[in-house]
Amino acid sequence: MAEHPITYRGVVRAEHCDHMDHMNVMWYVGKFDEASWQLFAAMGLSRSRMQKENRGVAGVEQHIEYKRELRAGDVVKVRSAVDEVKDKRYGSWRIKS
Repeated sequence: MAEHPITYRGVVRAEHCDHMDHMNVMWYVGKFDEASWQLFAAMGLSRSRMQKENRGVAGVEQHIEYKRELRAGDVVKVRSAVDEVKDKRYGSWRIKS
């Protein structure tokens, strides 16, 4: 099976780290949110299209698995994919760092 496309790539900044020098959970979620918007855009659901068609999207459920702790200077990669499509709903993203 081919790997899912990278929808976010960035670096952990020192100010993203907690008192144990690990990236704090709130920053993970922010990066996952950015990845979601990249995935939407890749699917043709750009901000301009949604505004033009008076539509919107929202992440209502996330399943996150932390593979290892990230520290300042580490590169973060998020790979995303749609797992399921239902009436008015897209499925979960697969997130990998």
